[in-house]
Amino acid sequence: MSILGVVVRTNPRHLDTVAQRLAALPGVDLALNPGDGRLVAVIEDAVDAAGQRHSAAATMAGLAQWAEVLSTSLVYEYSGDDIADAPDGLPLDYRSWRDSLRGSGQG
Repeated sequence: MSILGVVVRTNPRHLDTVAQRLAALPGVDLALNPGDGRLVAVIEDAVDAAGQRHSAAATMAGLAQWAEVLSTSLVYEYSGDDIADAPDGLPLDYRSWRDSLRGSGQG
């Protein structure tokens, strides 16, 4: 299993288009959109509706090829055993870290 934190930079005039395309990709969670051309995405290995596997790295590499994308920057990477083999207490949903912020006034 791989989880990547990626900053995607685009021209602000393409921001909505790129954000919508990102959100539609399997295994991609658009975590932050400050509205200035930067997007923060969390990308994990995924399987699409047709059953095809997509590695997080391949998804990130594909983003860099989009005409509207100026750059992608890897800012975090986790590679490890599949989540099914994870110890008890580890969240099953890679987006669940956000729940921990809701109680602290940061989410």
